[in-house]
Amino acid sequence: MKNIYLVIFVLLVAFLSACGSNTWVLEKDRLAEVGSVKSYVEQLQNEHTDFQGFRVLTISEGKKMVVVSTGTSNQTLKFKETDVSNNSTKIIIEEESTETDEKNPYILIGIDQIKGEFSVVNENEEKYKEYD
Repeated sequence: MKNIYLVIFVLLVAFLSACGSNTWVLEKDRLAEVGSVKSYVEQLQNEHTDFQGFRVLTISEGKKMVVVSTGTSNQTLKFKETDVSNNSTKIIIEEESTETDEKNPYILIGIDQIKGEFSVVNENEEKYKEYD
């Protein structure tokens, strides 16, 4: 009888995790795995060091990578959450005042699907500018 409860528990956990967020943060040491993203990040570090905003790039199988940059070397970013409704997708970023060695600190946020209007905001609901 205990085995049945264990099986039900495992299936429930698997089901709930499958229904979870479609968003993840890519570690910066894995940047080389995504060539177009790596090229863009190199531009942020070498040419556009004051660029604050985001760009959405398509990666494998139609998934998207959102690169958000601070435009200043004394601020870092942390992913807080994704808010998805029927007609909008919003990524919420937490800004932290921290010195870093990067010329233009950034975060790499992968997302399986963007629904409706897309925006990136900080914890105060201030929008980041999108760049093409």
